[in-house]
Amino acid sequence: MSNEYITASEGPDIRDSYFRFSQSLSYADRTEEEHTPFSFAETGPPTETDLLPDEDFVSNYSTKLYLNAHEYDVAVIGGGPAGYMAAIHAAKLGAKVILFEKEMLGGLTAGGGAIVNLSKTLSYKNSVVTNLAANIARLLRSNRVRVEAGEACLKSANEVSCRGKLYNVSKVILCSGKVEALPGLRGDSPLGMWTMNDIFKATEAPARLMVFGGGSVGCEIAAAFAALGSSVILVEPEQRLLTGMDAQLAAAVHSALARAGVKIHTGISVKEISDRGGNPYVVTDRGGVICDKFLVATKQKLDTSPLGELMNRLEINNDTIVVNEYLETNIPGVYAAGDCTDLGSHTHAAYRMAGIVAENAMGRRKTLDLRAMPLTVYTTPGAAGVGMTEEEARGTYGDDVVVGLSLLTNNVRAMLSGVTDGFVKVLAGRKYGEIYGVHIFGAEAAEMIAEPAAMMRMEVTIHEVCGDIIHAHPTYSEAFEAACMDALSKGVA
Repeated sequence: MSNEYITASEGPDIRDSYFRFSQSLSYADRTEEEHTPFSFAETGPPTETDLLPDEDFVSNYSTKLYLNAHEYDVAVIGGGPAGYMAAIHAAKLGAKVILFEKEMLGGLTAGGGAIVNLSKTLSYKNSVVTNLAANIARLLRSNRVRVEAGEACLKSANEVSCRGKLYNVSKVILCSGKVEALPGLRGDSPLGMWTMNDIFKATEAPARLMVFGGGSVGCEIAAAFAALGSSVILVEPEQRLLTGMDAQLAAAVHSALARAGVKIHTGISVKEISDRGGNPYVVTDRGGVICDKFLVATKQKLDTSPLGELMNRLEINNDTIVVNEYLETNIPGVYAAGDCTDLGSHTHAAYRMAGIVAENAMGRRKTLDLRAMPLTVYTTPGAAGVGMTEEEARGTYGDDVVVGLSLLTNNVRAMLSGVTDGFVKVLAGRKYGEIYGVHIFGAEAAEMIAEPAAMMRMEVTIHEVCGDIIHAHPTYSEAFEAACMDALSKGVA
């Protein structure tokens, strides 16, 4: 089959494999293969605009650095958020790109991982998922990225094998993500055990749900199913929920979940799971629990299947691929981004890594800075934070840290909405007013965190937030300004 790029005028029999998959067409030369795992919404026949890249962008900004004998300049393994965005960025920079994906474009995010409002019907969720995947398909197609559906495996730093065919490439970007990791428990896995891949296929809420893992995902799922009427138990081995976030923020989420009816147990471990009359029987160090479904929302493990012949050569630590500041592994020309690294599991972190890794694969030397990356939790109310926690800030700066607090009960926009539960917390430097961290609890926390993140990235001080920036009224964003003003009133120079 030809590896040439498609154009709007070419017939379907010579278009690349991905276009065939995305349009759910059948071709004679594909009849011997398994049915494609891709299933996208019909978005109509592609237009000239869909299939051709932005020629002005290519002519003005692309840096065609690899005019060599390799079949492809960049091979991306994995079509999740980091993978498909890295492929698009590299293509915009002038690279000839091939993307390998064995399951579904968009990964868990497009597959439902970011759709946490499970009170919507399964059919509606599926339609959103299909549209997301179709949009990703169109983006890749319009940027002339070739997509191969199948499990890719590295034969060397310059060779990728997929479905019996060998592809010669100049650079490799590993975006293979992680796979479900069931906890090391005694006993057999009963039918009622759920992983994250299972939960978004659910057609009804279980009467009794036990969630193992109190990170952001565990909290979100617990909140969603409690709203659906499930009796939910949330178990976390650590002493508190959301260990990576500010303690005051985590305590607020804990209280909100408890008010919603979630029974929370921290500081206990799950030891054994067995089948008891067709239901999971979970043994903890505080006793046993029978439930209808047992959800594992703990840390996932590295998907090593694409590493192939490089498995024993790549540096791997704590079940993640080790990369340097340029997102390059210990093997020159092999890069990694997204969940398979330890640099951040959020989709927005993957997007940022994608841009950096694409540029570096094309010969640039751009470093990654995630210090101002927001963390979000979509509970009700929600939570979001950026920068240092109060514990981290005091551990680094001691008494130089000033805490400003603004309650949403004093915010006019929150009053008008009738949802005033929440706060904005600002950690600032006493001497210069620099912002160390911002933590928000409230209905619009995920939207509100964007401004503090931008201010921190640009090194704006709380003096400037209060004196030089005008916030519209009435808005939730005024609460950030009010928290900065509270910090100023506590002795900031």
